[in-house]
Amino acid sequence: MPRSKRKQSGTDVYHVVSRGNNQNHILQKNDDKKYFRSIMRSRAEKFGVKVYAYCIMSNHVHILLKSDFKNLSLFMQEVNSVYAIYHNYKYGESGHVFQGRFYSSVVETEGYLYSCIRYIHNNPVKAYMVSSILDYPFSSAAEYYDTIIYKKKTEGYLSEEVFSYIKQRFRNWEEFYEFHNIFDNQEFIDIKEEKEEYDFQRVERQMLIFARENDIKSFKTLDDVPYMRQRAVAFCKRETGMTEGKIENFLKILATGVRPL
Repeated sequence: MPRSKRKQSGTDVYHVVSRGNNQNHILQKNDDKKYFRSIMRSRAEKFGVKVYAYCIMSNHVHILLKSDFKNLSLFMQEVNSVYAIYHNYKYGESGHVFQGRFYSSVVETEGYLYSCIRYIHNNPVKAYMVSSILDYPFSSAAEYYDTIIYKKKTEGYLSEEVFSYIKQRFRNWEEFYEFHNIFDNQEFIDIKEEKEEYDFQRVERQMLIFARENDIKSFKTLDDVPYMRQRAVAFCKRETGMTEGKIENFLKILATGVRPL
């Protein structure tokens, strides 16, 4: 099935994801991640792209950026193709390195902009690679820290423009850092496996809220009582926008653990 036409943002801001072909760990070594980051910086300058946040994982990359619609594709195509040549030469491979086209979603409100920054920085935390966003060396979190705390000029990976938005929303670094610990019910594009896990967490959170409001002691009880299950699913659908079938499947998984609330 052909992928749908890419949507143009009214603000020129996009959340972009590129993933390794067949979920391969195409950025497994630190030198690989450093090289990808250097390409990102040089091509951002070439195409007039402003990078607001990024996270380079072993098998996929997140970038939050501002770009003219035409240059968005030119920028990502060149970043990915240059890295693919490097990767195939280094590892003696051939063929596709990235899986198809890159994914993109539009970012058209400041609230969603902040949520995307939080989501991107939390990727390695969510994957249990580190316990704090500052412990992962290949995301923009540390550059935010140095710029906000030590008033350093950006290292060149981030556009200075994004810090004007941060100053409008947060009074200091502590407030910005604590913002990263708030669970977000927004939906984000991502690789399939991570999206499923994040959707599961969203359903779990809404089910917890519903159960506590209705004095229900376990997910099993919630799943076993038909009229309560229907109400809970409807509540979760309203809050998350997911289909009833998907919510019911997640609830069954939660119920099998007989988890106390």
